[in-house]
Amino acid sequence: MTAASVVLVAALARNRVIGLNNDMPWHLPEDLRHFRQITSGHKVVMGRKTFEAILQALGKPLPQRENVVLTRAEGFHHPGCSVVHSLSQALQPSSSHPGPVLVIGGGEIYAQCLPLADALWLTEIDAEFTGDAWFPAFDPAQWQETSRQAHRSASNDLPYAFVEYRRKAGGAS
Repeated sequence: MTAASVVLVAALARNRVIGLNNDMPWHLPEDLRHFRQITSGHKVVMGRKTFEAILQALGKPLPQRENVVLTRAEGFHHPGCSVVHSLSQALQPSSSHPGPVLVIGGGEIYAQCLPLADALWLTEIDAEFTGDAWFPAFDPAQWQETSRQAHRSASNDLPYAFVEYRRKAGGAS
């Protein structure tokens, strides 16, 4: 099997905050809809804490996606997801969900995957938040912005943009 394309999918504030107490520190329903739309039908890779936050919010793994949990906890398992213990296992192409492997968090998993990523699909929130989890810093010179759609949240007027970046040829993080 050839290597799958790796895409990091994240919502982050101006100060790169992605989370606080295993939750997002903002309320942005439009981003949740966008996330569902762009990740459905794909293999999604996440760390255990992100998976547990999803379980707390939804009561089940993400529907219509192949859920893969990357964890060091050897005894961890949950119905409806695959559990792996190495990054190389997590990033293997999926036979049932073709297309890129989408890495959906958290901060530690993003940091491990950024050097391997081919693209970033980000929701950039134009505000700063207090947090305890961050998206890793990346060198903008290594990435080409290919798409930007600016919006304001209908529920709270929060400005945000859906932004896609593709790694430039020869670029490394």
